[in-house]
Amino acid sequence: MKLLLSFLLLFLSLHADVSDTQLKDMIAKMLIVGFEGEQTEQKYKLGGVILFDKNLKEPQKTKNIISVEQLTQLTNKIKTAKNAPLFISIDQEGGKVARLKEDRGFSKAPSAKEVATFSLDKVHHAYQKQSQMLHRYGFNMNFAPVVDLNLNPDNKVIAKLERSYGKTPKEVVKYASIMIEEQNKAGIVSVLKHFPGHGSSLEDSHKGFVDITNTWQEKELEPYKELIVQHKVDVIMTAHVFNKKLDPTYPATLSYKINTKLLCEQLGFKGVIVSDDMQMKAISEHYSLKEAVTLAINSGVDMLLFGNQLGTNTPEELVETVFKQVKNHKIPLQRILDSNKKIDLLAFKSKLVQKPIIFTNRRITMTKEYIKQHYGKNVENIRITPEMIVLHWTAVIGFEDSYKRLYQEELFTDRKDIASASLLNVSAHFLVDRDGTIYQLMPDNWMARHVIGLNYSTIGVENVGGEGNKKEDLTPAQVKSNIALVRYLKAKYPTINYLIGHQEYREFENTPLWLERDKGYRTEKADPGEKFMNAVRSKVHDLGLKSRYE
Repeated sequence: MKLLLSFLLLFLSLHADVSDTQLKDMIAKMLIVGFEGEQTEQKYKLGGVILFDKNLKEPQKTKNIISVEQLTQLTNKIKTAKNAPLFISIDQEGGKVARLKEDRGFSKAPSAKEVATFSLDKVHHAYQKQSQMLHRYGFNMNFAPVVDLNLNPDNKVIAKLERSYGKTPKEVVKYASIMIEEQNKAGIVSVLKHFPGHGSSLEDSHKGFVDITNTWQEKELEPYKELIVQHKVDVIMTAHVFNKKLDPTYPATLSYKINTKLLCEQLGFKGVIVSDDMQMKAISEHYSLKEAVTLAINSGVDMLLFGNQLGTNTPEELVETVFKQVKNHKIPLQRILDSNKKIDLLAFKSKLVQKPIIFTNRRITMTKEYIKQHYGKNVENIRITPEMIVLHWTAVIGFEDSYKRLYQEELFTDRKDIASASLLNVSAHFLVDRDGTIYQLMPDNWMARHVIGLNYSTIGVENVGGEGNKKEDLTPAQVKSNIALVRYLKAKYPTINYLIGHQEYREFENTPLWLERDKGYRTEKADPGEKFMNAVRSKVHDLGLKSRYE
């Protein structure tokens, strides 16, 4: 509940006066920092920390990860420390780039090159195992998958380390999608890297300047384009590569043309941009710390990574450096506010509990048949463009009983009132328990059967309660969670313009959003009640969401 409250407060304070203390807190949230040993206490609440096994500055020493038992204790300390970070991150791609190694008691993780030889079932299993391992040991962010194309066999940092799934965008998207899917199920934020493409390079940006002007190909953008369109991308890492065809002055991490104009505006990415390690020599040998952080933030980077493997910068030094640049009007305050909004959205999503309902190919096929029968559309997939949020109650008291009603693929036999329309079971994208915990049941851009006539443009939110399908007994905790969820979904999908309760759905008959062709297929609804809807609407009024078609 603390996260929900902080999430709500963020929106209320974005345009208010910002004190120096608040500004420093917001800057700290934009930092992901490495540290020595088990130094868990921090002055500021950082956006994240990153853990390593090897200590590059002192190879005879271990950085953070020694054993299974030690790592478990360390991440628990980090989570319970004062000013615990939002994210505990790691580089666990597999193969040669894996911080959790077999010789320290962890499960072996295959490289991307090896994964590309597996059957799809085996890929799912491998990434499920790795994702669950990350979750078990306390991580909630992984700097993977790599979506660089394997274009240069002599590439020292990608090809030689077997970090690419293949030469074609199709291959890369196929396997990267599975890794993202399995990490998402385990509550692990995926970070795609290295934008705008590192697969054609020859040199290593850890060691110095890398120019890809003559080797880079536009198809290196394709994995990002496809995964962004599929709404599978939450975070993208920039590369410290220079390409004068994209920007004649700056490497990608510091380039407004690449990060804002290309990635955000042209490719439509709305998520968090994180830098590669700012201490790599491609940056640190050519720019001062002040110059580097200023250029990176102004370019559109939302989170700055300082691994403290190749250099040493304390969180206090980093916060003060950025703070002074904001005060000197070298970094606009709005950039700090915008980045914090994105980071808080990401943190909110990472706290959603993933509890998938059954969604095999059979349910997908049944959904396509429903779309064809009721809406007259022949579709290749069941993705939707959300334009509306519909709030419901389950009319079942108890989370597990409510979940069971949505879990299976076919309708229960007691739903004779709607069985003639389709045997596809009712479902929803989210289920909110009475204590306010939010469970995500399915991808929020897939069609669910939850509201007659409007399913094809609507995200459904079920709330446990509504005794006898009459009693308005939803809790204050559910109100707060629905408010936060509505804000999250509106920020994620700017196409959403409507917020209604299930009892209001028939107000949209005879509008372009209403697609139902069966004039006899209607039900009377009372959920989730006027009191609940008024309570939610009163706190999201600023979003401009409508309850009637305009």
